[in-house]
Amino acid sequence: MAESSSVDNNLIEKSLIVATAGHVDHGKTALIRRITGTDTDTLSEEKARGLSINLGYAYYHFSNSVNEQSFNNTIGFVDVPGHSDFINNMLAGVGTVDYALLVVAADDGIMPQTREHLAILDLLGISSGVVALSKVDKCDESRIQFVSEEITALLASTSLSKAPIFQISNISGQGIEELTCHLQNVINSRDGAQRQSPDHNSRLLIDRSFTVKGIGTVITGSVRAGNIKVGDSVLHTGSGQETKIRGLRQDNTDIERVDSGQRTAANIGINVDAIKRGDWLIQPELYMPIQRFDACVKLIEPEFTVLNSAQYHLHLGAAHHIVTVRCIGEQAQLFQVASHEPMIANFGDRFILRDPASQHTIGGGKVLDIFVPRRKRTSKERIEVLRALNNKSLEALSALLQLSAQGINLDQFVVCRNISQYALQELLDSLHDKDSSFSELAIEKRRFPTLLEGTYFSGYKHQILDQIQSFHSAHSNQQGISEPALSKAINFEASHLLLHAILQVLIDEEIVSRTGTLLHLPTHEIVLSLEESAFLAKVRPLLVKAGDIPPRTRELVEQTGIPLKNLEQILKQISKAGNLIRIAENRYYLPETIMALAEFTEQLAETDSDGTGFSVIQFRDASGIGRNLCIEILEYFDRIGFTRRDGNSRHLRTDKENIFGN
Repeated sequence: MAESSSVDNNLIEKSLIVATAGHVDHGKTALIRRITGTDTDTLSEEKARGLSINLGYAYYHFSNSVNEQSFNNTIGFVDVPGHSDFINNMLAGVGTVDYALLVVAADDGIMPQTREHLAILDLLGISSGVVALSKVDKCDESRIQFVSEEITALLASTSLSKAPIFQISNISGQGIEELTCHLQNVINSRDGAQRQSPDHNSRLLIDRSFTVKGIGTVITGSVRAGNIKVGDSVLHTGSGQETKIRGLRQDNTDIERVDSGQRTAANIGINVDAIKRGDWLIQPELYMPIQRFDACVKLIEPEFTVLNSAQYHLHLGAAHHIVTVRCIGEQAQLFQVASHEPMIANFGDRFILRDPASQHTIGGGKVLDIFVPRRKRTSKERIEVLRALNNKSLEALSALLQLSAQGINLDQFVVCRNISQYALQELLDSLHDKDSSFSELAIEKRRFPTLLEGTYFSGYKHQILDQIQSFHSAHSNQQGISEPALSKAINFEASHLLLHAILQVLIDEEIVSRTGTLLHLPTHEIVLSLEESAFLAKVRPLLVKAGDIPPRTRELVEQTGIPLKNLEQILKQISKAGNLIRIAENRYYLPETIMALAEFTEQLAETDSDGTGFSVIQFRDASGIGRNLCIEILEYFDRIGFTRRDGNSRHLRTDKENIFGN
């Protein structure tokens, strides 16, 4: 970016983002101009009409020392429109702040937008703020006293009930210095930027974008979590593109880093036409576009009925979406919000809901979960999970452990709450310190383990061991039971991934053994029939040696010397036991060979970049197996639901583990 003054790196930086609120023409913009010297009305239409239309931004800087420590302080003001016609712009502004400056004119008193803006601040959970009673130069003391009492009564039941009131005049300057000193004291009471506590990944909410000659695309916005540094790689949620932070600026100063709670301008390498207000710059691992989320909602009028079929206006961060809203837990005020277009949200994000005509604010709330299940969305169990989630992370994890028979998917928990790997480890350590009994189960393709409470793990363990023992008792001549058959036998309702992870723990602890694809107790000894003995002695070695191209039945007759009728009896019995798989009338495969072919098929399907599938010819060329045998293999995969034929192409229907186990 352009040359500017540099920041003294020996100073600790503090920042406060303040949004104005209040009715049109009550003096919000004039007050910010008095404090900062900046006119936030930059549009010609704004100047012509004498009212704010779009969001305006200004900064107030000051330095001070406390206990021999020096601080650089920045108060960033977001000036929002007060006119009802521009409430959408107002919502985009207040969605990015944590301190409010409510302006009420003494001559007008409390007006419609005063009430609506205050309701919005309350719904967004903005509990820190101050009231500026403006235009006191136009009123006598009795009027000023009356309006002050009216404001105090209005604030009493809101999150700003403790907000002080300052009497000011933008004309004479009365009270401006006192209000400014108050804001300075607010920022003085705050800790400096917590740069050594990487609890969250970076999230920067964009509210403006434009181009600067010789620089390129510049966005402005607020860092809502983590920190962003020059040179960082970030992802733009609107386009899904990754880009680097080329430069950062705060007001007129180039900076190297910006932290949570601070505003900034950033130079990025994405075309300005791809960026819109409400987009985010985030760390790539946090990218999770959603079309629905579950939330805790507060309605301004408790008797208001939310209609499932109606379309409401959702203001989330600085974005605007058309959504449907469905109540899923009346007593708990739990709702599901769904949109036809992608949304970006994390746990704790606040939002506002407006009526279908976008004329009135009906309520607002807090995002609880962005991973909404496909089934049982309104079940009692789901409601209990959402109540557990409506807590701080440690309390939520502790409660979920007791509720989650299917385990806690930490990959989802971490993304939903934007928890860094560092912070996650601290949470797990704290859980252990609380003497919580749980297992950390490694599941394929997941970054973090799944947590399963000890009682659930013990119950699954005994189910597994009891079923394997029962299988041994009923089938003493068989090596063991396959994983899919075991899952079906114990009616395992959780995912096959969880069952496999539990089995892996039992195998690692030598409580269960796996031979090929079959599970058995370590002490189990099979009692072979004559047919099985013949198979192990004469047939199996031939199939092992043949690999992907096993001999046909008549070829096995020639190679083993076993009469056809006897051989067919052997193959039939071994197949029934699960140690052989018949894919065609005269072709049998070992289970481990079929598993290898399934893995090969998955790898081939991964090369299908355009979604057209793969053909028999592609399978033949890649595998080196003859065309007729390829057809037999793929038709077998079709029959068991592993692949799906579409004309001359095939597509995978599911992961191989869902069909064959591991």
